[in-house]
Amino acid sequence: MILVVFLVDRFDETAIAREQSMVESGFDQQMHQLNELVVPQVDWDKAVAKVDRTLDLDFADLDFGNQLYTFDGFTHSFFVDGDGRVTYAYIKGRHAPAESFAPFRRIVKQLLVPIRTAEARRGPIKPHAQGKGPITKPIQANGFARVDGQVYVVMASLIQPDLGLVQPKGPRATVSVNAIPVDRTMLDAFAARYLLDDLKLLPSPDPITDRTSIALRAPDGTVVAALSWIPRQPGSVLLHRMVMPLIAAIAMLALVGWTIVRRSGVVVDELLASEMRARHLAYHDTLTLLPNRALLFERLRALLAAPSLHHPLVGMLCIDLDRFKEVNDTLGHQAGDELLKVMADRLRMLARAEPGAFTARLGGDEFVLVAQARDHAAVAGLAQRCLGVLLTPVDSEFGRLDVGCSIGVTVVDSTVREPSLALRQADLALYRAKARGRGCITFYEQEMEAAFQTRRVLEAKLRTALDLGAFHLVYQPQVDAAGTICAYEALLRWDDPEMGAISPATFIPLAEECGLILGIGEFVLRRVFAQSRDWRGVRVAINVSAIQMRAPGFAARLIQIAAAAGIDPARYDIELTETALLTDSLTTSENFSALKRLGFAIVLDDFGTGYSSLRLLHRFRVDKIKIDRSFVADLGQSNEAETLVGAIVKLARSFHLGVIAEGVETEAQKALLIAAGCHEFQGYLTGRPASLAAITQAQEDARIRELRRA
Repeated sequence: MILVVFLVDRFDETAIAREQSMVESGFDQQMHQLNELVVPQVDWDKAVAKVDRTLDLDFADLDFGNQLYTFDGFTHSFFVDGDGRVTYAYIKGRHAPAESFAPFRRIVKQLLVPIRTAEARRGPIKPHAQGKGPITKPIQANGFARVDGQVYVVMASLIQPDLGLVQPKGPRATVSVNAIPVDRTMLDAFAARYLLDDLKLLPSPDPITDRTSIALRAPDGTVVAALSWIPRQPGSVLLHRMVMPLIAAIAMLALVGWTIVRRSGVVVDELLASEMRARHLAYHDTLTLLPNRALLFERLRALLAAPSLHHPLVGMLCIDLDRFKEVNDTLGHQAGDELLKVMADRLRMLARAEPGAFTARLGGDEFVLVAQARDHAAVAGLAQRCLGVLLTPVDSEFGRLDVGCSIGVTVVDSTVREPSLALRQADLALYRAKARGRGCITFYEQEMEAAFQTRRVLEAKLRTALDLGAFHLVYQPQVDAAGTICAYEALLRWDDPEMGAISPATFIPLAEECGLILGIGEFVLRRVFAQSRDWRGVRVAINVSAIQMRAPGFAARLIQIAAAAGIDPARYDIELTETALLTDSLTTSENFSALKRLGFAIVLDDFGTGYSSLRLLHRFRVDKIKIDRSFVADLGQSNEAETLVGAIVKLARSFHLGVIAEGVETEAQKALLIAAGCHEFQGYLTGRPASLAAITQAQEDARIRELRRA
């Protein structure tokens, strides 16, 4: 019996030691991943110019304080110059005084020692002869600190150039200091990844014998806190199960001992298998079983560090499925999941035929394919094969799913060692590919960096414009066949002081992407209601985006704004695109019904350009449809266009709906529309967008004419 207990204790100790080693390694990996989040911001010529040489607060907010807080969870961001002075402080989304750095001064002083040593060892920076690829390696240090009772991971990163086009101000460059709390969210995610029971953060290593812990230390070795959890003890579990059989069969000690050894081997195998499963889950996507972002970075780093002699280049394809959201919205998430698995299998088969190739899923409908290549032509050929494979329709239990993809490509050589840089280049190329249209391939070019920065600047300006209300409205008339104005459509305009007039086709999609469309939509509603409340004899049309219609409580908010403005809803048209109603979700239906009950008329804009026009007319009782300008433009040039417009008008009449055509620019187009049965028009032929002052004057002139006739 003593021998059995001894063996069980030894087995438990071995299992606990293995688990403790796994946790230490895993937390080190967590710190490494946090380091990588900051690398693209600090190893950057523009950061040297805007932070080290001269401090640009707008740039610091956009690319450090706000971005690291909003997207990565860093609650504290500081800049420390070469003399140890704090030049910038940003805490939880707001600027803070330099004194807020005081609790972090001790640990930062420790972190600066290895950073300044590495900086001095690096020596002067010389620009790359070709102007391509980074010339510096990240210089970073991190550790743990306790501030006001909260434990933080504190990271210090030297700001230095990537291409060497901008030189540091002096031999001791500015250091970016960022802190992220070790909070419940981080602990829960870590515990789930490594299957830890009751993971806690304690002030010091836990002395209780039934728990295991590892120390979290400051750079000088001081224990700041400890991770503590209840370890798995397979030997004790086994002993508990076998106590009674051992007592009952003490005479068969040898047989029981053999059983223990045999069962111990099984438990060890189960423990190893469990660890392997945990590691697999941590590095693979659960739906497609492809590598995830973490494993992608590991493999890509190894590939970049040891280029092949015969395949010296590495091609990275960033792939985004087109029309995937429509599959989810119309057929449900089960159909979307099935489509993702089929696309993953196709990419996996394609990767098997390429040297040193593998594929990964970044999340959502975005994939990555990485392969070694001899030259750029080989990467271009791979991209074309990839496009062909993914453009093939998918036959499933939900019917034929016809989706395509957009592909962004970057080709890197041995000068690029950081996976994050390669992924960033491919992602920029993908963004350009999606902007060009569906089913296309775009290769990374240096100018895309500037375009990306321009987009970020435009987004920042858009946020400022919304805060200041720096938009204005114009109104385009809608007329009948006799030329009488029956309605005006409100159109939003934005003139930036530096960039001039910016097209709605540019800033409205950007507002939808960055979450500003709800605020802009509310601005439009308030302004239109206030400006048009006293107009007489005309209706007013207001455009509402799909995102607004899918927002819970949108109709209730619109009703509140209408009541505050004192307008009559019966005089207003709400114009919706087909995509706004395509999801047929409960929220969309509730918003639609509430607007109809209040008296707003609903106009289906861009009719005929979607996939479910007829179904929408059956499902949603709209009041009018607007023929899309693309059909009107072809009138007089194509018999098919005339037939199609005629069919749309007949369809509208069969549903007892009004119909109006937009984009009318010639008398010939107007005549053909009248012949087809359409008697309301909007376009440059019948009236260009006019200012509020012009509309007000027209209203006053009409009132005077009425008085004279009376």
